Amino acid sequence: MQHRGSTGVNLGFVLLAGSLCLAYVLTDGVPRRATVVLSSALAAGVLTVGLLRRRVVRPGPWWFVVAALVALTAHNLQSLVQMGIEGKPAATGLGPLLTLPLGYLGLLVASVLIAFPYARRDVGGIIDAVIIALGAASLIWAFLLHPALTAQDAATGERLYRLMIILLISGIAGAVVRATATTRRAKPALVYLLLAVTLTLAGNAAGVVTEDPVTGAGAWWIGLLWILAYLALGASAAHPAHAHLADPPVHSRSGRLTTRRLVFLGVVLALNPLLAGGTEAWGHPVDWVLLTTASVALVPLVILRIGQLARLHAEAEHKLAHLATHDQLTGLPNRRGLDEHLELALGRVRAGTSAGLVVLFCDLDGFKAVNDEHGHHVGDGLLAIASSRLRGALRARDLVARFGGDEFVVVVEGDPDLTEGEARDRIRRALADPIHTHGILSSVRASVGSASVRRGEDVSASQLLSTADGHMYAAKRALRTSTPGPTPG
Repeated sequence: MQHRGSTGVNLGFVLLAGSLCLAYVLTDGVPRRATVVLSSALAAGVLTVGLLRRRVVRPGPWWFVVAALVALTAHNLQSLVQMGIEGKPAATGLGPLLTLPLGYLGLLVASVLIAFPYARRDVGGIIDAVIIALGAASLIWAFLLHPALTAQDAATGERLYRLMIILLISGIAGAVVRATATTRRAKPALVYLLLAVTLTLAGNAAGVVTEDPVTGAGAWWIGLLWILAYLALGASAAHPAHAHLADPPVHSRSGRLTTRRLVFLGVVLALNPLLAGGTEAWGHPVDWVLLTTASVALVPLVILRIGQLARLHAEAEHKLAHLATHDQLTGLPNRRGLDEHLELALGRVRAGTSAGLVVLFCDLDGFKAVNDEHGHHVGDGLLAIASSRLRGALRARDLVARFGGDEFVVVVEGDPDLTEGEARDRIRRALADPIHTHGILSSVRASVGSASVRRGEDVSASQLLSTADGHMYAAKRALRTSTPGPTPG
């Protein structure tokens, strides 16, 4: 069904675009301008009907597309009246001046909303794409559009207006390019959206380059670009693939902090000052409009990107530090994490700021038999559940660490006379009930040995652990002696 829908949209776009472009080429004057008005109005109408009939998934962004198309239709209609009917060389007045940027603003808002799910999962990639697009726009402006406007003796206000539109559309194009490159299911809809944005950018650039300095009119063929752009917008929403725009893939590699990425950001930041310096060196006046406007757009993006890269780098370092001190299976601190915790706690005991601490060395009885009989996946499940029970049974400030294999170490800070017996009881109750994992019910208890240190005593972590370990093995030997049957694991 979706394939038939895709074929219908593609065929409809080709036939409609071909018909309107042919009508545009074969006519002149009012009919030709009416063809452009018809294309934008038709796209707005088709999209509105689809939205009202609830055929568009996640309709919010597409209402902004409708608003943009209505504003652009109004702009085209004013151009039709002033240039086609009244015979003016160019559309003038407040209406044409406002409707064009309002239309582009609507497209910007729509593109941001459409790209938002991608930006949420691919922040770095989207920012990089926008930065690249703005850098490319600066080059297009410096080498193509600025010389044309200079030759036309355009005023500063007009240059600023043109540059802002070029930067705005380029930024949209960058975001859409990134989204298009990183998705498969939504690609057809994004390709139509990218086609619309690219044609809009090309139309604006061509309008500047081909503008007659006397009449202000551009090349006749630019209207073909507008027709295709409007219809592509409508096709983007009509294509069934637009339903996948709300569920983009996850991309994590774009967030890595690398030397190449930092160099790239530095080059983009230096681009406009370098263009200004090159212009000055060639004896031409510096384009302050480009230098100021593009820098205002680029610098915050680059700063945002660097901040994001630094945050991701800090998170990666934190994650690596966590992995270095924690056991992957149980999530508990490993031997390294245990050593760090013990050193700090013993420092407090030694300094007299802590009443003391107890180290309890626990070895699971019966674990080896379960592991050998049912396999490592059952053994791993048993260890994970046992560690979770131990962690839940003790106080939040107590430490439970996996020492290795089926051995756990519990560190309880406080007066040993008050804490040791309670901690043993908590451990015993935590493992009293059988553990059910992977369809196997296993009874697992723990042999526990302990060692303590009191306020002001100077004992090393290795001494405490060695003493507690010895007491644990003594308890296990006593269990073997008193319990007939298989030797506890």
